[in-house]
Amino acid sequence: MRKIWNIIKAVFFTIWLFIGFFGVVIIYGSYVLIKSNILKRKKGEEVSQEYIREVVSWFGKVTFKFLRSDVQIEGKEHIPNEGPYVIISNHQSLFDIPLILGYIYPSAFIAKKELAKIPILGRFIKKLGSILIDRNDVKSGAAALKKFAKISKTGEIITLFPEGTRSIDGKVGEFKKGSLLIPFRYNIKVLPISINGTIKMSKKGSLFIKPSSIKLLIHEPIEPKKFASEGELREYLREMISNGVIDDESESKNMY
Repeated sequence: MRKIWNIIKAVFFTIWLFIGFFGVVIIYGSYVLIKSNILKRKKGEEVSQEYIREVVSWFGKVTFKFLRSDVQIEGKEHIPNEGPYVIISNHQSLFDIPLILGYIYPSAFIAKKELAKIPILGRFIKKLGSILIDRNDVKSGAAALKKFAKISKTGEIITLFPEGTRSIDGKVGEFKKGSLLIPFRYNIKVLPISINGTIKMSKKGSLFIKPSSIKLLIHEPIEPKKFASEGELREYLREMISNGVIDDESESKNMY
């Protein structure tokens, strides 16, 4: 009986989320995009971009408040004051993106091109300067690396999920070979992040969304030049991030 009740609550909570998504993202998001275009014409690209980042950061925080999910942050003092740097994180859920946008920095992302198809939200992802990859096109990956290198040199901040996809069980998977090639080659500072708890909000393949307690561990920045190869850097970061992901259920209480 308890299991059935939990399913019913999950269904209603998911419906409530989609109602909120429509109200905030579709309606308010449309207004923000219109205003950003006006600001771009009147005051320039920089002012327009700053406005977008402020709104996106606000939206990231509001998402978790709206979903009644508590976010605990450790190591906030490790966030650099300015770019360029690359945020490297494990990937548990779609909610990892608003988590980073709201609590770390409203950065560009290297992500799959399908995200651009999400109504309004896809426009924001593009506005942030994100690099969208077609996983079925090898040339798309090569072009993305070139764009990644070019953006990084301008002092921008980019977020990358080296696993390449969301985790099924919450554990940190293998990092894709070459995923850290640009930071290694150009010695771009890396900010490692360990995310724990978003998988309980929305598992890969599930339509249900539930509240959860989230833990965000921000590690000290890493200088790639200290490593002999991209592979060595990749494995070091994977181990660091993996060690920061807490598997103990008692340390990550579900709010149900």
